[in-house]
Amino acid sequence: MIIDLKENSGLGLKLDINRPELVFEKDLEFSPVAVRTLSQMREVLLDKDIRLPQELYYMYRDIYRCSEKPLLEEHSLRYDVTVIKPHTLGREFMKTAGHYHPGNYGELYEVVSGRCFCLLQRPDAENHRRVKEIVLVEALSGQKIVIPPGFGHILINPGPDYLVTSNWVSRCFDSHYDLYRDAQGAAFFAIVSSQKNQPSPVLGIKAEFIKNPYFEELGEIKFARPCRQIKRFGLSESEPMYALIVKNPACLDFLNHPLNYEYDDVFILNS
Repeated sequence: MIIDLKENSGLGLKLDINRPELVFEKDLEFSPVAVRTLSQMREVLLDKDIRLPQELYYMYRDIYRCSEKPLLEEHSLRYDVTVIKPHTLGREFMKTAGHYHPGNYGELYEVVSGRCFCLLQRPDAENHRRVKEIVLVEALSGQKIVIPPGFGHILINPGPDYLVTSNWVSRCFDSHYDLYRDAQGAAFFAIVSSQKNQPSPVLGIKAEFIKNPYFEELGEIKFARPCRQIKRFGLSESEPMYALIVKNPACLDFLNHPLNYEYDDVFILNS
């Protein structure tokens, strides 16, 4: 089965879910795909003894139209696409490994296809085992998720379909995975619910969230959804964010100069 991603991504992309892999139109360049495997992820899983699936998700980094490469280099930006399988990891929903950014750098995600939980956590500056601010952003296709400065994050695919996300990120740093590895996961593990609990507000997913015992102090999860439009960042649900690099690259300046901007309105907290 082939899923056409062009309308939502703004690029000539298709997902072949039988392989699975992205199919690129001829005018696109990209780095070789990086595959995240079960053996690489085992230490951040709740159920560490599972044997399947062997491949969890696929990362395509530095995608661009050939004619637009100078723009990405001029503005020190990189555009990536991640394809996340819909299978479960034992009791957990499929997820990414999780990472922090050095300094104050943030990130910008777009849900190209599928449904997404993005679990953000901001640790105490003096003790990363204390995490008081935790936000679960529920997002649908077309929605944008702004990662504010100081937050680590993981992407979770609650299914039932493949989750495809794109992201803009600064080229000026490399992501840090060590704190998630040290903690053996995020602040909470999102598991498939066996209870008759209330489904999540936006996606309607029945999920439970188990505290990670590594942490000394954890705040309550705040449930949120992305703001539909953020004018200062040029973001709208109706327009793919890749187009910003041509139309108005200055809107992406917050990725390289994060402290020059406010982030209070990037999420809408559910009441």
